[in-house]
Amino acid sequence: MKVLRVDLTSGRFADQEISKEDEAALMGGRGIAAKMLYEENPPGIDPFHPDNRLIIMAGPYTGTLGSFTAFYNVTTKSPLTGAILSAHSGGHWGPMFRKTGYDGIVFKGSSPKPVYLLLTDAGPELRDASDLWGKDVFETTEILEKKHEKAKATVIGPGGERLVRYAAIMNDRHRAAGRGGVGGVMGSKKLKAIVVHGTGQVPMADPEKLRETFKTATATVKEKAQAFAKYGTSMVVGITGKAGTIPTRNFQTGYFPEYEKIGGDAVVNGHKIKDTACARCPLHCGNETKASVDYQCETEGPEYETLAMFGSNLGNANLESIIMANNICNKYGIDTISCADTIACAIELFEEGIITEKDTGGLKLAWGDHRTVVKLVELTGRGEGFGKEIGEGSRRLAAKHGPGAAKFAMNVKGMEFPGYDPRGIQGMGLAFATSTRGACHLRATMYVPELFQGVLDRFTVKGKAQPLKDLQELFTVYDCMILCKFGARNAFANSWDNMLILVNAATGHGYTLEELKRVGARVWNIERLFNLREGIGKSEDTLPERLFTTPIHDGPSKGAVVNKADFDRELEEYYRIWGWTPEGVPTKDTLDKLGIKA
Repeated sequence: MKVLRVDLTSGRFADQEISKEDEAALMGGRGIAAKMLYEENPPGIDPFHPDNRLIIMAGPYTGTLGSFTAFYNVTTKSPLTGAILSAHSGGHWGPMFRKTGYDGIVFKGSSPKPVYLLLTDAGPELRDASDLWGKDVFETTEILEKKHEKAKATVIGPGGERLVRYAAIMNDRHRAAGRGGVGGVMGSKKLKAIVVHGTGQVPMADPEKLRETFKTATATVKEKAQAFAKYGTSMVVGITGKAGTIPTRNFQTGYFPEYEKIGGDAVVNGHKIKDTACARCPLHCGNETKASVDYQCETEGPEYETLAMFGSNLGNANLESIIMANNICNKYGIDTISCADTIACAIELFEEGIITEKDTGGLKLAWGDHRTVVKLVELTGRGEGFGKEIGEGSRRLAAKHGPGAAKFAMNVKGMEFPGYDPRGIQGMGLAFATSTRGACHLRATMYVPELFQGVLDRFTVKGKAQPLKDLQELFTVYDCMILCKFGARNAFANSWDNMLILVNAATGHGYTLEELKRVGARVWNIERLFNLREGIGKSEDTLPERLFTTPIHDGPSKGAVVNKADFDRELEEYYRIWGWTPEGVPTKDTLDKLGIKA
C-alpha cells in the first residue's frame, strides 16, 4: 500500500509504504487515515491550521472488479465539530486514483498560492490554480477534465475557498465527500483540486472471485431492489413521512402532512431525466433531475437527506426549490444537510425574536418561504451577507445570539442532524449521540431494523446498545474497504460473511470473521481516542434537549419522546460492551486486546 506525502508549503513530495502490519490491522480507507491523523496531528490544533492533515485514502476494495467499488475516503480534523472527521464519495474518481499506483495522499502545510495536484503515471506535480480560484465546482471540473484528457478531478468550489465550515470536496460534478467541512480544510491549504489519471492495474488477490460477486450482486439487486433502483433514496421520504418521523420545522415535530409533494413519486414522475450510477454499480440509484417552472436547472439528486432537510425541516413543500437548492450546494461545494439545518435554526431564531431583519440583512425568515431559502443558499456558497453566518453551522450561529439560543441548534458534537427524528427511531438517536463524527446516519443505519424492517421497537432506546455497536463495527469495516453502504445493504444484506468474502478476495489477507470484526473495533477506538484528546467525550454523547423534553405533537408518532433516564442507562451499557469506563474512555485492557498504543 503506497501513500503520497505532499508538503504544500514547500512543494515537496515523498512516497511512503504502509507496513504490512498496519495494512492487516486497519485495512485502508478510514482505518489507515484515522491512525495517521491520531499520530500526526498536533493535539488541539485549529482545523484550518496548515499542520492539520488532509488525508485522501482509497481502500483495498476500491477500483477492483467487485461491485460498488467506486468510493474513496477523506479524513481530517473537522472545522465544524473539532472532532475526527471522515467523509466519503463515490462516482469515478476513486477507481481512477488507484490506477495511478497510489492508495492514499497525505497533505500538510499550505500553499502560498492556489494550486492543484496532478497525479499521473509520470508521478505527482503541483500546478498553478490561480486562474481556477473563485470558479465553481462545475466550471472547475469541466476545465480540468478537458485540459487533462481522460483524467478525473475532485475539486472544491467557492464554499471551500471561503472556509464554509461544512464545505464539501466534489467529484463528477455532483458527488460529494460532503459532511463536516473537508472542503474547508482543502481550501485553507489553497488546494483547488486533485486531478488523477492512471493506466495501471488495481491489485486484487482473487479477480475471478470478485467478478463472481459482481454477477451475484447484479442478480440480487435486479430481483430485490427494483424500487430502490427506480427511486434512489428519494423513496425514503414515503417511509419516514408515513411513519411521522421526518424532521419538520427544525425538529419541532416529526410529521409533515405534505410529504408526498417532496417524495419519490413526485421526483421520478415530475422531474427525473434518467438514472445515473457510480463506477461498477449495478444498482443505478442516482437520479438526474430538472426544475423548469419555479426554478430552472438540471442536476443530480436530490438525495433523501436533501429532500427532508430542505423540505419538511424548513416547512417547504416546493420540490423545485429543493432541486434548485441541491444544485446550488453542489455548484458551490457545500453540504446540503448542514446548510439546510442551519437555515432551519435561523428561521426558528427569527420566529422566536432572537434574531431580526437587522441580523439577516433585511431577509424575513419564515417556514415554507422557499424563495428566501434559495437566496440564503446562494449567499452561503458565496460567503456574503447573512450567508456568512449560515456557513458557520447551527452551533456557532446560535452561540452568537446568547445561551438561550443554543436549544434551537439541532446537532450532535456540532454536526447537524440528517433526516430521521430520533423520537420516532430511538436507536437512531443513540447512534447520532455516539457517532465519532457527530450526528450521522452513515455510521450505523439503525433506521433499517427499526423503521424499514420493523424488527426492533422504534419507540424505545432500551436494548439498542448491542445492535448499535454491531452495526458501528460493520460500517467501519465498509469505510476501510471502502464499500458503498447502499450496495452492502441491497446486494449483500449487511452480512459479515459476505464482507469476509469480498475483503479476502481483494486483499488476500485471509481474515477470519473475528479478525475482521476487530478491524472495525480497532478503528472505532482510535477515533474515540482522538476525540477524547480533543476534549470531546461523554458530555457530547447526547442529544439536543428538545428530543428529551418535547414529544412529537402530531401524526403517526404522536407522543413519542426519548426518555432521558432510559437513554442514560443505554449509554452506560453501550460504554460497557465497548470495554470503556463509565466516562466513555477505552480501558487499557481494551486497547491492549486491540493492539492500540494510546
